[in-house]
Amino acid sequence: MRDLQPISPESDTERFIIWQPGLTVGRYNLLTRLAVGGMAEIWLARQGGPQGFEKFIAIKRILDSLSSDADFVGMFLDEARLAAQLNHPHIVQIIDLGEEEGAYYIAMEYLPGENLASIARACARQKKQLPLAHAVRIIAHAAEGLAYAHAKLGPDGALLGIVHRDVSPQNILVTYEGVVKVLDFGIAKAATRESQTMAGQVRGKAAYMSPEQARGQPLDARSDIFSLGIVLFELVTGTRLFPSMEPLAAMNALAGETPLPDAHERNPCVPESLSRIICRALARNPSQRYISARHFQAALEEWLRGQPEVPDSTDLSSYMTELFADRIQERARLLEAARSGDLTPSSARRVVGRIQSVASMPSRVITTRELTVEQATPHQQQRRWPWLAGAAVVSLLALAGVVFALRGSPARSPTPQAPPVAARPPPPAGPPVLTIETEPSGARLLVDGQDVGVSPLTLQTLTLGQHRVTASLEGRESEERTVKLSHPGERTLVMLELSAPRQAPASASVVVPETSEPQAPAAAASARASARASAEPHAASVARTAKRAMGRLTLDTKPWTYVYLRGRKLGDTPLIEVPLPAGRHQLKLVNESKDISTVIEVEIRAGQNTSKKLQL
Repeated sequence: MRDLQPISPESDTERFIIWQPGLTVGRYNLLTRLAVGGMAEIWLARQGGPQGFEKFIAIKRILDSLSSDADFVGMFLDEARLAAQLNHPHIVQIIDLGEEEGAYYIAMEYLPGENLASIARACARQKKQLPLAHAVRIIAHAAEGLAYAHAKLGPDGALLGIVHRDVSPQNILVTYEGVVKVLDFGIAKAATRESQTMAGQVRGKAAYMSPEQARGQPLDARSDIFSLGIVLFELVTGTRLFPSMEPLAAMNALAGETPLPDAHERNPCVPESLSRIICRALARNPSQRYISARHFQAALEEWLRGQPEVPDSTDLSSYMTELFADRIQERARLLEAARSGDLTPSSARRVVGRIQSVASMPSRVITTRELTVEQATPHQQQRRWPWLAGAAVVSLLALAGVVFALRGSPARSPTPQAPPVAARPPPPAGPPVLTIETEPSGARLLVDGQDVGVSPLTLQTLTLGQHRVTASLEGRESEERTVKLSHPGERTLVMLELSAPRQAPASASVVVPETSEPQAPAAAASARASARASAEPHAASVARTAKRAMGRLTLDTKPWTYVYLRGRKLGDTPLIEVPLPAGRHQLKLVNESKDISTVIEVEIRAGQNTSKKLQL
């Protein structure tokens, strides 16, 4: 077994070069910073060449505060390499992956256009209706791009098993030329790097999750179909799927069992034939959805063929040009200033502030004044620590024109007005997070007497204080636990073991065999006592096993490894507070690419989190 050395935190913070307009990064000349998110910033850059060659691109760079985190950088690079393998007309193209004096960045194609959230809000602001056929055409193209990613094979010919995980209006872009692009495969994971679902690990935007994603369960391509179905529902009905709910409440509703609304009933203008297609995409049971995004695309294309007019890219381009005439002019002026060298940080901020894309769909027709207020105060959503968010890891976002709808924390809207080196206040801690798991899973859960769904389940809507959690499952005895949520943003795990029904008391279950001859009273009593004595230790042992205490394990390794316990894969590192029975366990750590296969022993203490960092 290899020698294992604890990973010690770095004592000195690395210094990184400050990016500013005019700086040359690799082959690119930085023009202006466009947006800043929770984990990265976006720059407009120009790539020059001989004989007047010029090309505008977008560059995404990890923020300095995260560039010294080796694990975060590793996940950023892993997923950049994954997205770079995708080459399809309806997926944003990754051009380059580079590093400049410790700062890692991704160069992406420049996309002059708007995401679906911006399109929906522009329609609401101008009191226009997005034609049904246009909406269906856009989603059909997005489905085609997703189908390509889902079916992508690796160099060895094996299926990569990619799932986007964040299909939402922000991540579907329509260019001014009428081309549809799926953006941001930043939290997509290939099956070869897929973690087992960990407590509290939820990825993607809450209001567009599939039921299985909201529950933190393993995902496949059908999860993306459900999310795309939500987007189509909202486009054709002109309303949010859950109009009155905040995103986190919507996530809980998706994870529940309440029937989802019908598109035709929500908006009678939606034909029942189209509504049936949407209903199938929104089936709660994945087995009842379309078996692939290609089949979903085919159903939409077939519906389009039955319409009087079938829009193509030219029709979409004409519609976009009419809807965003002012923005197109602003972008043209910005690029012209960049070409002529007249672009200054202050002038760029003024233009970017007027044309930046928005991050969410409108729930109703709103005035320009209301839109401004809503953009200034988007729905709050807890910022997730990079490991728990998925590896929300850095998302590969494309530039919606010259501005991206940055991923990470929707609660923090892009702030291009801030100078490049300005410090930003920390995000709000958000509500406490309670994750409830049961063994076995699938138990009905009550919190303070209210039905909240089935396990495993993550709740982010509870108030601080004590809450009573009850789990019940047919054929098992119910379990109850009182949980105290003490601090905003605190993550709490409750693990309930539902034991089989208790047997009758040992003394009642002892049967003294009848004999042909009656026993003397003293002999019979002695036999019963002997039987009880032999049965009681076994009954006590069963009771102890059923009530075996649980603890948690947090494990990080460098390099990353798969973690196995008695042949069962717990996930890949970093593992965060994975529930395990108390006691000593031998874990096998494997990373075939690094020729690592080793066994370690950990001791889990009841009610405690055991944390280890290892250098392999």
